[in-house]
Amino acid sequence: MRGVPGVGRAMGWGLTMPDVAVIIALVLSSGSLVVSIASFVLAISAKRQAKKAATLGFRVEAINHLRAVLSDIDRGSITSRTVDTIHDATRSTELVFTRDVRERLHRASAAIFRLNMPAARGKAHYPQDIIRLRDELQTLLTQMRQEPHAPPVRSRKKSAANPGLC
Repeated sequence: MRGVPGVGRAMGWGLTMPDVAVIIALVLSSGSLVVSIASFVLAISAKRQAKKAATLGFRVEAINHLRAVLSDIDRGSITSRTVDTIHDATRSTELVFTRDVRERLHRASAAIFRLNMPAARGKAHYPQDIIRLRDELQTLLTQMRQEPHAPPVRSRKKSAANPGLC
C-alpha cells in the first residue's frame, strides 16, 4: 500500500492508510480510557460524599437527643421521657459513631434507666450518681462533637477507657 498523501511523507515517516487508522484508533481508545478512569474516580468521590451527607443527619439527631437528656438532668429530673430520649440517641449512633461512643452511651442509658426507678431516688448516693452521670454525658457529648464525620471503623477490641457508670 502506498502512503497517504501529505500524511507522514513530508516528515519521512512513510505511513500507510492502515497505519494512520491504527494510530487514530489508539488515540481514541486512550482518550476513552482516560475518560473512564476519571468517571470512576468521580463516582467514588460522589459515593463518599453521599454517605457523609446521609450520616450527618444521624449525627445531629444523636447529639440533639443527648443535649435534651443533659437538659433534663440539669433541671433536676430524670423522667420516662429522659429514658426514651437516651434510647433514641443510642439508636441514632449505631451507624455513625465509633464503638467506644456507642458503648459509653449504652452504659449511660442503663444508668439513666436505673436512676429513674423510685428505689434509686431514695438512696443516699443518688445525688452523686446524678453528678457522675451528668459529667459522663458532658464528656460523651464533647467526644461526639469532635469525632470525625466518617463512618466508624468496626473494631472487635473492647474499650477500657471508661469501665462504667455509677
